[in-house]
Amino acid sequence: MLESLQSFFADGLFIPHGHCYLWKPSLVWLHIASDSLIAIAYYSIPLTLVYFVQKRQDLPFKWILLLFGAFIVSCGTTHVMEVWTLWHPTYWLSGSLKLITASISVYTAIVLVPIIPQALALPSPEQLEAANRQLIAEISERKIAEAALLKAKAELESRVEERTVELRKAVARSLAVATTAQEQAIKLEFTLQELQQTQAQLIQSEKMSSLGQMVAGVAHEINNPVAFIYGNITYANQYTLDLLNLLQLYQQLYPQPPAEIQARASAIDLDFIKEDLPKIFTSMQIGAERITQIVLSLRNFSRLDEANMKEVDIHEGIDNTLLLLQHRLKTRSEHPPILVIKEYGELPMVQCYIGQLNQVFMNILSNAIDAIEELNKSRALEDIQNNPNTICIRTKVLENNQVMIFLADNGCGMTEEVKQKIFDPFFTTKPVGSGTGLGMSISYQIVSKHGGELKCISAPGEGAEFSIQIPIYIKS
Repeated sequence: MLESLQSFFADGLFIPHGHCYLWKPSLVWLHIASDSLIAIAYYSIPLTLVYFVQKRQDLPFKWILLLFGAFIVSCGTTHVMEVWTLWHPTYWLSGSLKLITASISVYTAIVLVPIIPQALALPSPEQLEAANRQLIAEISERKIAEAALLKAKAELESRVEERTVELRKAVARSLAVATTAQEQAIKLEFTLQELQQTQAQLIQSEKMSSLGQMVAGVAHEINNPVAFIYGNITYANQYTLDLLNLLQLYQQLYPQPPAEIQARASAIDLDFIKEDLPKIFTSMQIGAERITQIVLSLRNFSRLDEANMKEVDIHEGIDNTLLLLQHRLKTRSEHPPILVIKEYGELPMVQCYIGQLNQVFMNILSNAIDAIEELNKSRALEDIQNNPNTICIRTKVLENNQVMIFLADNGCGMTEEVKQKIFDPFFTTKPVGSGTGLGMSISYQIVSKHGGELKCISAPGEGAEFSIQIPIYIKS
């Protein structure tokens, strides 16, 4: 193998080509120059083709140009070998390069045949020029159309902008009108609520005023005869005791009266009368004292003579209210009594409208009794006896010139929804005809009028606790 390669590249027995030219310098240089220029030209053409192919990536049949480049390079190499063989007779190598050049040229000729129809199908320069002119015309038309579209778009945007501005102004006017209407509606609603509250207050104030006048009138009218009865019971009792003592002395001195007197004494049961008559007078005295206390409580509760703010004893107002509600707190046939637990603190005299504050106590305590009675409808008597009905009243003084009054019951309690509306005017959970829905609303306003706060803590089945916080002295 090595010997074959050496023989392939060796000079062998051949003579250089220069001998054929008799080594004439002019002839030798003519062939050298010609073959060198041809080789240089051949080598430069493929470089130009490669550069052209790289720049024209859209060019069809690029590979055929590269194939032509290879063919030209091989042709240039044969001319280089022509110069080489002038001095070196390596004709085997020269012939092999020519064979390679022939193979490339034949292959190029073969593959070029089917490409010719495709190349002929390519548009001619005239066709390209016509297509180019047509494209230019279409581009011009498109530019004109695009300009028209841009103009129409600008006009449309201008119209849309104008319409948008008009719509925004219209919306702004509508919003302004709606806002004004809403504000007027809110004002009207607020005015209506104030009117309803004022009307409710007027009705309640008129009712309480009429009730206070009636209570004061009844108390005044009852007070005179009760005072007469109460003042004379002592004398009547003494006179009766004197007569009974005289009768007893008479019986001792005359133990055997006539039969007619004995019959009359037996008929009227004289012994029972002597025993029971002092008890009757004692009961009458207790009843008269009770009536006197009730009349005094009525007068204290109404306090028509104390309509102005003054310093009063809060505990006295609570006790007077409890006295008026005593008939609902004591034992009745349908349920045991309601136990009132008083945990009074040491309160100073409080500056307030005592008549109005008594009304607050009355409303809260009445609702507490109603809640306990409502719960008792679903409780057995044994359960009530084991867990008695209670109303707890606590008072204390706060450090910031305030007093706190707690009124708690173990009634049915309230849901969160009811608790949120408890102070709203005309809201009531009682059946129609059983409540006006004004009591707690007016109570809230009365406490607010005193510069205080009225709060409620309640849950279903856990009772309710109302807290009243008012200042000891109201700042003018």
